[in-house]
Amino acid sequence: MMRKHTKPALMMILAFLLLAGCASGGEGQQNTQASSTTGETPVQQTLAEGKTGGTLNIGYPTQPVTLDAHVSSNTAVKDISREIYEQLVTLDKDAQVIPLLAESYEISDDKLSYTFHLRQGVKFHNGKELQAEDVVASLNRWIKLSSHGKANFVGAEAKETDPYTVVLQLKTPFLLTLQLLADPIPSAAIYPKEVVDEADDKGIKSFIGTGPFQLEEWKQDQYIHLKKYDDYSARTEPSDGAGGKKEALVDDLYFRFVTDESTRLAGITSGEYDIALNISVDNEQQIADNPELQTFLSPGGMIGYFYNSNDGLFKNVKLRQAVNAVQNVDDILTSAFRDPQFYVKTSSLVLPEYPNWYSEAGKESYSQANADKAKQLLQEAGYNGEEIKIFTTRDYVDQYNVAVVLQQELESIGVKVKLDVYDWPTLQEKLGTGTGWDIYPMSYAFRPTFYQYAFWGGGAGLLKSEKLSELLQGIRTSDSVEAARPLIDELQQFVWTEVPFSQIGHTKQVTALSKNISGFQNILGPIFWNTTNNK
Repeated sequence: MMRKHTKPALMMILAFLLLAGCASGGEGQQNTQASSTTGETPVQQTLAEGKTGGTLNIGYPTQPVTLDAHVSSNTAVKDISREIYEQLVTLDKDAQVIPLLAESYEISDDKLSYTFHLRQGVKFHNGKELQAEDVVASLNRWIKLSSHGKANFVGAEAKETDPYTVVLQLKTPFLLTLQLLADPIPSAAIYPKEVVDEADDKGIKSFIGTGPFQLEEWKQDQYIHLKKYDDYSARTEPSDGAGGKKEALVDDLYFRFVTDESTRLAGITSGEYDIALNISVDNEQQIADNPELQTFLSPGGMIGYFYNSNDGLFKNVKLRQAVNAVQNVDDILTSAFRDPQFYVKTSSLVLPEYPNWYSEAGKESYSQANADKAKQLLQEAGYNGEEIKIFTTRDYVDQYNVAVVLQQELESIGVKVKLDVYDWPTLQEKLGTGTGWDIYPMSYAFRPTFYQYAFWGGGAGLLKSEKLSELLQGIRTSDSVEAARPLIDELQQFVWTEVPFSQIGHTKQVTALSKNISGFQNILGPIFWNTTNNK
């Protein structure tokens, strides 16, 4: 027997009204205002009001290498391509999966078959109606090429049942099937079948989706221009995160590539840009003091420092525990992020706003600031004055500041430390060898489930563990999040016991908006539909 998952309109409306009435701040709150003073984490402005039409000029820090959403986990690819393409399912504002191009879906009792019933009348930007053949071609390519597909959907295949029904058949049950289909990184975007058919090793050649905006022009190293798609088929439910009703409320979107932050800051201040992404916390006050601008805070990601558990001194867990014992996250977070409004102090890999995956297991080992315990563990580890190499970069100031504080903490308990500083590409190259380094600070983009973090699985230098693999596999094959709950807590405890890394906390991302902007959202990245420019 199949279980059917639908979102009847009445239930959606009731749910929307209930959530809109919540009084608490943070991500669960609807209609929150962008703010530089409350310390809350708004992810959605007041629903867009005012005029439609006009242009949004966005000062964006990097140019994407492609607009093929299947093959890249690059942030720029995600941020721009999600305006063009859509998926079968997406995430609401609480990171719960809801239908998008699918009208509804069903899951078989054995969790091996996912049946998607497509919305009818949805058109691609080339005028063709979306049908099952397009979904089959796209999903099978995503399974073959994407990091999610290759890691989690081996042997899976999408098949057409009728022109508006697709079945995704898995080889083994996978708890996060829908979550990954809804994940924008890398997106299981639905392309026309002919776009998939003509793709080669370099990727797709035509950038055609069903989204509210279509590609108009890509002028290399200058801008990408997206234009409102007049025949866009919007859902009828109220807007909810990355789902519900989506509208292109401006006629044109320009992503203008400006790598230098001071130039983006000058551009938003002068009015050249309406939105400027990736503003550092050190410059936030300049935005807050300008009556023509707004500050918008959103989840930025998890930050910690990672140990080389496969090569060198830190193969010894006692040494990892020693460094963890002296950790004082208040000192580190204050140094790196200046003000509590720009970070969340928590031992959990997932933010409290996502209770399915939030866990406080092992929190007693978080931010111990216990020098005596650290020294005892150093002695038990047999540490004898060897030099510890911390690798970092000034290209990301927060990571560099973390490295400096960590160096000071370790020197305070008698550890000899050398700080090796590289540019970002060189750092990545050196870390990728898995040798020659002991510790590096790193931040990872915000994920609503910790399963989706890229550091599991023993990448170069990172911990390889049968126990860790068993826990991840147990979570993967659980029937439900509720069934996986003991394993989620056990894995969180494992992190603080075996210490493959020491988590510091979660960061927030600063976006600068013109005061004329309303409706802007950040759901795993900026969203520009339902956004109005009243200029």
